[in-house]
Parts: sequence; structure tokens; C-alpha cells
Amino acid sequence: MPAKSLRISLLVILVLLTSAYTDSSGVAAAEETINFAALAVDGPYEIRAYSSFPEVTEFGDATIYYPLATEAAIGGVAIAPGFTESQRHINWWGPRLASHGYAVLVLNTNEVRESPSLRGDALIAAVRLLKAENSRSASPLNGRIDVNKMAIMGHSMGGGGTLIAANNHSDEIQAAIPFTPWQPDGVFDQIAVPTLVIAGSNDSIAAVDAHAWPHYQSIPSSTPSVYMEIEGGNHFLANSNGPDLGTVSRYGIAWLKLYLDGDERYREFIFGDSQKIDAAKFSRYITNP
Repeated sequence: MPAKSLRISLLVILVLLTSAYTDSSGVAAAEETINFAALAVDGPYEIRAYSSFPEVTEFGDATIYYPLATEAAIGGVAIAPGFTESQRHINWWGPRLASHGYAVLVLNTNEVRESPSLRGDALIAAVRLLKAENSRSASPLNGRIDVNKMAIMGHSMGGGGTLIAANNHSDEIQAAIPFTPWQPDGVFDQIAVPTLVIAGSNDSIAAVDAHAWPHYQSIPSSTPSVYMEIEGGNHFLANSNGPDLGTVSRYGIAWLKLYLDGDERYREFIFGDSQKIDAAKFSRYITNP
């Protein structure tokens, strides 16, 4: 066989072998099993926290939790407490989300009785601070944050603030998760980012039929959204002392994985049959689409 033909034959064989290997590994990666139950507990990453960064006027002290080592840039999450609350009431979210691969800022409001609107301002300021940490030379997160992957969360008036911020600043975030939100007569028809509303059927402070449910109904049909109402859940079901943090953790993290990270493997947990395993826990579970 001429040398040129031999070289071509060897090249073809090499391409076929490489293709076969790539296809095999690609399929394996695509079919990698995701364990929904694993989202109910701390994730695989070792975490750290710090509270020294440039001050902003919109909120008081805050703590940033983050995973120690990740292969790729990470998304950010800002979380606001409710009426008369501080970080400690919601700070379980910080280590939990950080251990699953997010930079999480849990804040104190300037004044514990601040309105939902001011809490919304605080959340957007926190998002901007997280983005700035990516370029601040002294930040532990310098060069590690994906500034195009930002979410906001909050409890009670912080949940109302989450909805207000998402309504007014959908261009700055990619997802929102208000839990047991409080905002009388709230209409959120400008929200354009995927929104998971977590509520409790026995909420005596922000009764669902006056708050969370009409809030959810006001979100445009063009916006992906879920209303998750936990049977017997009270106003504090997603706070640090909540009775079933594993459930809210699973759905909250799956929401972030799907809409911040764009990992379609988590869609099944939110919109597919996998959700049915928790059917007995919910008084209402409404999805759009």
C-alpha cells in the first residue's frame, strides 16, 4: 500500500475510534443519574464564609457562604429575612446552597421592620455586590462567580421583597424563590424570570389566599413558575427551624440547578413524574408550563 493511502487509512481508523469514545462518554455523562434525595442534605463541596466586603447602603451586615473548590464559575444567590428577623432565622440556606455549588449572601436589613419594597432594594444591592466580588482583587471569590447566574430568595416580607425585586429587575437576575411571602395586594405581572413560590396551607401570618396564591396567579403565563403549597405548613416552614427543610431544600436547589446552571436533568424533579413522590406533602402543586 502506498504511504499516502496508509496514512489516510490510519487517520480514518483514529477518527472512528475517537468518535466512538466520545459518543460513549457523552452518553454516559448525559445519562448520569441525579439523586433527588441528595438535594435534601448538604452537597459535596466543602464550604467557607466571610463577612468583610465593601459596605452598601441598602442593607446592614451580611455573610457570604461559598464552596471552597469548584471546576467552573459559580452562580450567586442573595437571601433576605422577614419582619423583625435577622440572618440567623434563615442562614441554614447559606451553607446548604454553598455546599451544592453557589455563592450565597444572607443579609440583615438596615432596620428589622423595613417594608418589602426596601427588602427588594436590599436583594438587588446584594446581587450587585456578589457580581462585584468576582472582580474585587481581595475577594475570596475573585474570578470565581458567573455574573450571569444570579437568584434572589426571601422569607415573609423578604419574600415580598423577592417578588418586588423580580418584578422590577428581571434583567439583573435569572431566578427567584420567595417563601411564605407577605405583600398585601401584590401584583407581579412584570416578572420575567422563573419563580418558585413556596407556601404553607396553615400560614396564619401571610395567609396563602391573601398573599402567596394571588402573588403566584399574577405572574405572567409566559414566565416559568411553580406554586408549591405544603400541607399543614406554617409561616416559618422554610426558616432555620422549619419542620421539613429537606423538602424545601430539594425543590429550591433543583430550581437553581435548572434555571441558574441550565442543567436540564433537574427539570424532571420539578415538572415531571419525580415530583409525584411528594404528592401527599402538598395541598397544592401548580406548574407553569
